[in-house]
This record gives sequence, C-alpha cells and structure tokens, in this order.
Amino acid sequence: MKKQFLFPALGLFFIAATFKTADGIIEKLGMQHSSAQYYIMGNLLGNFNGDSDGDGNEFQIPYAKMLPSIISGDKAGAAGELCQYVKQYVNSEEFAEAYKKKRESAKPESEPWRPDQTMIDEQKKSVKDMEKQLADMKKNKQMPAVSIQAMEKSLADQKKMIAEWSDPTPNKTKWEKNFPEDPSVVIKRRLEQYLALVATVDFNAALTAADKYGKKKFTNPEYEKKSAEWKAVYRAGKDVNTAVTAFVKEWLKGPIMSGTKTSMKQFTSSNNKEVNNSNTQANSNTTKPSASSTEATPEKKEKSSFLNKAKEKAKEKAKAIIN
Repeated sequence: MKKQFLFPALGLFFIAATFKTADGIIEKLGMQHSSAQYYIMGNLLGNFNGDSDGDGNEFQIPYAKMLPSIISGDKAGAAGELCQYVKQYVNSEEFAEAYKKKRESAKPESEPWRPDQTMIDEQKKSVKDMEKQLADMKKNKQMPAVSIQAMEKSLADQKKMIAEWSDPTPNKTKWEKNFPEDPSVVIKRRLEQYLALVATVDFNAALTAADKYGKKKFTNPEYEKKSAEWKAVYRAGKDVNTAVTAFVKEWLKGPIMSGTKTSMKQFTSSNNKEVNNSNTQANSNTTKPSASSTEATPEKKEKSSFLNKAKEKAKEKAKAIIN
C-alpha cells in the first residue's frame, strides 16, 4: 500500500504523504489552482460526474500513482499549509460563486410519486399489526431467531417507507440538506465527519508483504472492508492526520466562514505565469508545433508538469545510485 497524495473523501483536505518543503505546495506539485479548487469543491459536495446528489459519497485522488515519485520530506508541515489553503479557498469569493452555481444546478425540478393519504393510513395500520406480531414472536421461546430478525427488518422497512411518504417534497428536502444556502453548514459537517472518522483509524495496522503486483493488504481482514475514506486517512499517516486534526479542532472553535471574502486571483495569476514561462522555455527548444496543437488544455499542461517532475525525480535517484 503506497503512500499517496490524497484528496480525502471528506472533501476538505489535501493530505500529502511526503513533501520536500511546504512552500508553494500547489505549484510544487505542478497543479493549477483552478484544478486544486475543483477537487476541493468536488470532494466537499461529493459531485464529480455532474449528477451526484451531493451526499458526499464520491471523492477523487488526482495522479495518485505518479505523485509518490515526486514528493518527499515534511509531510506534517505540508498538511498544515494545505489546510490553510483549503480554509482560505472556502472563505473566498471564488468559492462562494462556485458553490452558488453548483447549488442552483443541483436544485430538483420534480418530485417522486407519493401515495394518497388513504394508502398511507393503511400502511400505518399494517405497521401496528406487525408490531403486535413481533411482540408475540418474541414471547414464543420456540420461535427461531432468524424469523424474528426477518420480521424486525420488514417492520423497519415499512416505517422507513412511511416516513419518506410523509414528506411531500423529498427531493427538495434532500437538496436543502446537501446544498444549504449557507455553505458553512456543509463545511462544518465535513470537519466533524473527519474527526469522527480519524478517531477510528488504526495507524499501526499491519500490512502483508507486497504481492507480485506490488500491492499490500491489511493483515486484519476487517480493515480490508473499510471504506475508501478510512484507507485514505490511513495512507496519509499518523503525523499528517495529527496535524490536520489539530487544525480542524481549532477551526471548529471559531466561525467556520468569515463574513469578509478574499480573492484567490493572486494564486491563479502566479500559477498561470509559471505555466506560461515553462511552456515558453520548452517551445524554444523544440520545433514549432502545428496550429492544431499550439494550445494545450489546463489538464494537459498539468499532466505534462507532473510527468516532467516524475522524470526529474527518477534522474536524481539514478544519479544517487550510481554515485
């Protein structure tokens, strides 16, 4: 199980396994700030495919396989800087605008079918009958436990269905929960979810030897069943999560979002300048490209930067081995 550059499923923190320095972390990784902010927003709302309901069940880890060959060093320091970056972004004008657009695009335009009140009343009566049957079953010492469990599950399903029917606009209710008008509600929820999750992670969990594909697994089979979020926190390591946990707890003590919004343009402009300078230098050493390839997309520029860094790191390691 390799250490990786992680955008946790909790959606708020870029957790880096190792970094040489914590200065200019986004630029050092060759990422554009627009991409970094995209992942923060996407992980925060659990929406990358454009059709998610924002329940936070999705997350992405960009370039996870490439990054271990690029980054090394002060992982706790890097985590602290990345936390600061995330907090600054969610308090920015850009975040406010992006969140507003996502909230509006996710607004439901219809509601599911709902039975009339007569049918709902009939189901409520059925639930009462089932409750009586369940009580009688539990009194019967000869009743198999599996039968009682089946009745309990059926009763729970019936109650859940009735609860859903009681809301005339369930889609709107879900939308208002996942995309509240005040985004600080979502952010606070994610902060608290992170603290609850990290408290369950065993950072001393043992791993098996790597198989022929270089993959390691937990020796404890129960850990192998854990969520991707749990495993992401584990991979980041105890040092990183200790720093992040301290930051989160301090953040929760005060206001989640500031009333005064700042701008992230200073980062975007400096990042674009760096990318442009890199492209200019590269073009001076190559033949002029065709008209169809003169403009690279931000994604291609970012991936190219990652590849270049990986190659440079590989060369450094090769030299060290030779010497």
